[in-house]
This record gives sequence, structure tokens and C-alpha cells, in this order.
Amino acid sequence: MRSSMVDLRQTYLKCLDELEGDIDGRLSAQKYLMGSTAIYHDDVIGVGYVPKIYDMMALRFMDDVVNKTYKILEKVTRRFLDDAEYRELFGFSPILEKLICLPTGYASVIPIMRMDIFLDEENLDFGFCEFNTDGTSAMNEDRETGLALTKTNVFQNLENKLKLERQELFDGWIREFLNIYQSFEQAIDNPTIAIIDFTASSTIYEFLEFQRRFKEQGHRCIVCDVADLVCKDGFLYAQINADNDIGLTIGAGTNAIPVENAAAEIAFVRIDAIYRRAVTGEVVTALEQDSTPNRGANALVSAVTDKAVCMIGGFVTHVAHCKQLFAVLHNPMTAHFLDKEEIDFIQKHIPFTAILGESHIDIDTIKKNKDQWILKPEDGYASKGVHAGCDKDLATWEKLVDECSKQRYIVQKYCKQYASTNSRLVPVNKDGQPKYVDRDSWLAGDLADNPKFLDGWNNLTGMYVYNGKFSGLFVRAGRAGIIAGFAGGLTLASLLSNYDQDSGLAVRTA
Repeated sequence: MRSSMVDLRQTYLKCLDELEGDIDGRLSAQKYLMGSTAIYHDDVIGVGYVPKIYDMMALRFMDDVVNKTYKILEKVTRRFLDDAEYRELFGFSPILEKLICLPTGYASVIPIMRMDIFLDEENLDFGFCEFNTDGTSAMNEDRETGLALTKTNVFQNLENKLKLERQELFDGWIREFLNIYQSFEQAIDNPTIAIIDFTASSTIYEFLEFQRRFKEQGHRCIVCDVADLVCKDGFLYAQINADNDIGLTIGAGTNAIPVENAAAEIAFVRIDAIYRRAVTGEVVTALEQDSTPNRGANALVSAVTDKAVCMIGGFVTHVAHCKQLFAVLHNPMTAHFLDKEEIDFIQKHIPFTAILGESHIDIDTIKKNKDQWILKPEDGYASKGVHAGCDKDLATWEKLVDECSKQRYIVQKYCKQYASTNSRLVPVNKDGQPKYVDRDSWLAGDLADNPKFLDGWNNLTGMYVYNGKFSGLFVRAGRAGIIAGFAGGLTLASLLSNYDQDSGLAVRTA
């Protein structure tokens, strides 16, 4: 069955062709981006010109996938908490296992996540890439990318015809965050909320947008580094600049932001609820490196242990986040507590995965068939340390397999990726900077930069899940075996066509 997404894309491409590549629209969109907060590690993100457009048929399909998958992940997580023998399948360290088993004080085991799939838009077949539950991000990338696309002439020509709308990913999460908090055993009426992370490697501008929206709804919200946490008198506090609710150590990393009046009075602010963006693995590393009691990561863990603060989500989300989960999903011990439909779903959509080691899989087979495999660190995120065999020559691949087999890595069947036609908003030079700033320079430029030329880009589709509900999408595209910004990937705007506000879906429009 042909997906409606393909027809919507063809309508978009036809309009693009009629506008001779829409040079003026592309330049307007790029100009907006250059002044936006679509920044990752100090660089403006790469954006694709052709968005993803979803109608109600596609959205209901996504909703069904989310519901089936979330139900399985809930069962697996609860079995992990209840069954010590089952926990052994994951091979977690004692300190990590202890953190995961800490009670959260509320029912939801995975408050927020993004399920990433390789989706064939022709027939809606798919395979899972990974589950992101720790530090689920990129809401701001989608927001800014969508706003940029509204500056193009193609969007403006089709906005009414296709009833195009941008999705909204911030307020939906805030609503579910507050709903979860109200079920916390020690909830209070007007909590002070802290967005916490190791901010040297985080997406600060996204935090600031969440902070602004929390405040619009009447809640004090601070943004702070884990290092700025202090536990005293039975409560958790953050050290901040008193005049702007920003933590003291923010601005020290690569995503530095200007902190106004840095010499402002320092305040200790009591935290009632945490929106955790700090990845569990980084918390464990911080605990191992610094044993200072009642400060930093130690303060965080102490407060969570004593239920002095409500942390959404708890460390328990790491069960679904870890890369060895895919191997566990195929384990007979997992099949024992799932129904037949769930087992079949896993067999069809979860790629074969094994611990990278001689006792788990034939290493020589992995080496000889490089294009069939991908290597991933067990405790990774943002594609760090991931190696796709199709991107490597044989000698390099064999060396990587040997090196990674001595570390905590998994090996996974490489999923077939679906490619659709796209291009950058504006061609870039070797340093990744836009080559053209006006129509005349573009027309006089390289013939290879024809604005009507599109080529194939592989797609990675992420489905946001807020408190168990399908709540929106995030799409990246790339031409390497790994689809990520550092590998030359692009962010694609996700647009809604003819969205039915009364559909019962949790997806929101901007």
C-alpha cells in the first residue's frame, strides 16, 4: 500500500520545480536560521529544504507503533525491577543497577522518550534504530527548522492547499511533566522546577525555551549544571545567579551562552521537581570521579534516594535507553512474559543484536560482512562511538571490531535505510558555511549548486513519547551509514497536513 506521505512529498516537489528551485525562499529561510537558536556545539545546524509532511493516516500509524512499543518497554522495565535474575541479562555495574532500582514516587517508568526508526515511506515498513530516554532532545531543532521553512515560497504557496501546520513539542511535555509531578507522593502546589544536565555537552538554548514556557505557566524554573547542586537540611538546592535563574557553571562548555550580570548575587534555590536531561551514564561517571558528599551528582542521588525531590524521569529509564536492550528483547526470558503479538512485533522490527564478544557471537563473521553490521557502545547517546561497517574499508573495520570487542559494545544488524530526495537549504563550503547570501551570487556560482537539483538522503524518524502518548516527530537525514549532524546530517522540519484537533492524538500544533 502506497503511503500518503509519498504523495504529499510529490506535491511539495512539484511546487519546488515550478518555482525554479525557490532561491529567494531558501535564502530567506537560511537568513532566519543564522539568527536563530538552532545551534549545536556553537554551529548553526544543517537543515534540509524538503520537509516531512504527515497527514492523519500517517500520524495514526505512528500512534499505533508507539502504543505497541511502549507497552513492551513498560513490561521489560517492570520485570527488571522485580526480577534479579532478569537484571543479570543487562550486565549493569552494581552502582548503575542500584540507581535504576531507586523508587521514583510516581507510576510512569518512562516519562519521556524518543523512539527512532528507519521508516520506509512507500509501504510503512520499519526497523528500530534505538530508544532515547535519557536526555531526550531536539525539540528546539524542530521548532526553529519549522519556523525557517515557513519563510520559503513553497511553504507559503502550499500552506492553505495542504492546510500545513507546524507541530508543537514544548507545551505538551510541560503538561505531562506537571501531571506526573502531581502524582508524586510529596507534591506541592507550586513547585520550583530545575532543568539539570552536564551543561558543557548539552543543548542550552533548548533548556532556555523550556524555562521560558514553564515561567509563562506560572512556575519558577531554573537551569543548572549537576555541579551546581547542593543537598542540605533534607532538601536539594541549586546555586544560581539570583537575577536570571541560571546556574553558576553554565557557559563553561562548548555551548556557552552569555550570562548577563555574571557578578550578580548568588542564591541557593530549593528544588521541588527536576526535569532530568543528564544522561545516567554521565551521572555514574561523576559519582565515580567525585566522592564529595552532598554536592553535585552525590547531592542529586542523595535527594532522589530520600525522595527530597521529584526527578522526572528517574534513573529507571536507562533500562529502555541502553543499547543491549535490543539483545535482551530477543532473549527467551523476555518472550516468557510477552504475548504472541508482542513477540512477533519484536521479531519483525527489532534488529538482531548481540554483545560484541567471542562468547556471544562469531567475531570473524562480523569482520567479513562489514556492510551488514553496526557497532554501538552499550551506554552511548548522540551517535558517539557508533561505527557503521558500510562507512569503513575492510582493514579499518576489522581493527574497529577488535578494539570495540575489548570494550562494552554491542553489534547489531544494519537496518536498510529509506532514502528520499532532498538538499540543503543553501549549498555550503568546505567549512560548512553557506556559500551564497543573495540570488545574484547563487546564479553566478557553481553549476553544481543548481537549486532544482535534489539527491537521495537516508531518513531517520523519531517519535516523541510524553508519558506514554505519541506526541510529535523529529526527523534527520544523512548520506553516511550513520545519520547524525557530525556525519553531515540534516534536520528536516516535520509538518502536519489537515490535522484533526479532535482526533484524540496527543500531537499538538504550534
